[in-house]
Amino acid sequence: MRYAFLSIPEKEIKDIFKEIYHASKERNFTYERKGRYDVINLLPLPLVIRPEQVRYLHKTCFIIKNALSGLIDLYLECPEVREVIPMTEEEELWIKDIWTSKHRKNPGIWNRLDFHFDIYHPNWKDTITFFEDNSVAVGGNHYVPVAEELITDIVLPRLKKINRNISLNKNDDIRTLLYHEILYHAEAVGRRGLNIAFTEDKTLTSGITEFPSLAKFYNKKFDKEVDINIYMVDPRELYLKGNEIYYKNNEIDIIYRDFELLDLFKMGKGRYIDAVSTAFKRNQVISGVAGEFDHKGCWEVLRDDRYSAFFKRLRNSGIVKHIPWTKVIRDTKTDSLSGERIELLNYTSKNKDSLVLKPNRGFGGYGIAIGKDTTQSHWDEIIDRGCRERGRWIAQEYRKVSTKTFPSFDEKGELIFEEFHTVFGLAGTSEGLGILGRASRKEIVNVAQRGGIVAVLRA
Repeated sequence: MRYAFLSIPEKEIKDIFKEIYHASKERNFTYERKGRYDVINLLPLPLVIRPEQVRYLHKTCFIIKNALSGLIDLYLECPEVREVIPMTEEEELWIKDIWTSKHRKNPGIWNRLDFHFDIYHPNWKDTITFFEDNSVAVGGNHYVPVAEELITDIVLPRLKKINRNISLNKNDDIRTLLYHEILYHAEAVGRRGLNIAFTEDKTLTSGITEFPSLAKFYNKKFDKEVDINIYMVDPRELYLKGNEIYYKNNEIDIIYRDFELLDLFKMGKGRYIDAVSTAFKRNQVISGVAGEFDHKGCWEVLRDDRYSAFFKRLRNSGIVKHIPWTKVIRDTKTDSLSGERIELLNYTSKNKDSLVLKPNRGFGGYGIAIGKDTTQSHWDEIIDRGCRERGRWIAQEYRKVSTKTFPSFDEKGELIFEEFHTVFGLAGTSEGLGILGRASRKEIVNVAQRGGIVAVLRA
């Protein structure tokens, strides 16, 4: 593909970049920063994933998701787990009040597993590392399919003119996978209608901008198949009427949320609290309350031998090797990367070059310190902070993020090829697998920090 791309006249390559930019703007391929809508950088060449990689990642995604869905039960049973996955007192009260056996049967979780692998490495399985789980405010549901469509429509036809053997396909559409999950969950919890509230804090001026585009897609694609109504809702606009949840005189069947419980509590008191609480208790929320357990410290629990029987399928599959050594910062004795018994704080301080420090519940790539790029004094300051702020920081094994070469233009307007770090996200269901590709010149790869998106297409 790179050879074919270089065979395109440079003027036409510039036209490709402009066409991608304008099409991205038209398709709301944007990220909001303090009220300004910035077009996300979409790299012009896709990465290519092979069928055997798709099959393995789909299976792996499913097994890890099933393991994560059981964390809420361990949290309620084991004080040791509550230390690693700490919740506020208010969160814990809600979790205990909401979670039942009916929720366990249908937890209603929609998530994206973020990971790295060297997609073109001959031993690519050995390079897989899952960094974290995202099960609330999941980004990419609109961005991923749009990225694939833009590259397929704008770039591939030009490449095929040069080499007709180039044949690539889009992944399973994440929007459709999510829609079917909502549909199945509504049926499972006995909702006959399909009034969906896409719910987020409307006062925020930074973040993903996907909800309106998703609603437009669903109304256009599915309105003839199913009686579907989608509303853009702020949690504070919900209320109870009798025994049902309402938004502006519209009865709501399912809430697809872009807010955590902590966000809800910060909004203050009001009648909407009863409405949201009722929705959680009736299992009318995606992701349900089990979605709150997306702390990075979850990896410590999944790797802990004390819970190996609980995560038997994960252990037997060998997939646990893809989960990096992770420990919540605290004064404790535990196992090291090599399996030796160590004092965690002392070990973390002395082995910074092989570790990364991260906020346990953070997102957007903010607050991450890569040990080899951090001074010892700043590293130790974060460790001390982790001790003071119980459960809020983790130490994680550092695994290098690979780079791939992409075309770009320098400040003089000349075509160059640059190295971009690449990471991925998986959104999988029994029906299929969607893949988010992200790329950045920085080693910390995140759209929130002005990283870009790269389409991942199937060979």
